[in-house]
Amino acid sequence: MVSFFWFKIIMKTTKKTEPDAAANSAEFINTDALLERIPVSKRTLGTWREDGKIPFVKLNKRVIYHWPSVQQALLRQQRGL
Repeated sequence: MVSFFWFKIIMKTTKKTEPDAAANSAEFINTDALLERIPVSKRTLGTWREDGKIPFVKLNKRVIYHWPSVQQALLRQQRGL
């Protein structure tokens, strides 16, 4: 379960995003950019991926994340849904 700490982190990064909702809906980021937004280790991120806690897309060897979907997944975990 995601703690209140993660909720605060997600809300801080949400405020930094562009006000245009259409631009945010197509925002795909790589692993390094996700680790800048969510302060966890690479191993923790890999475990979350393996456990299906966060959505991702794998293109050959490259892994990308849809940031709004990751935010929603973390918020759902925090709420226990």
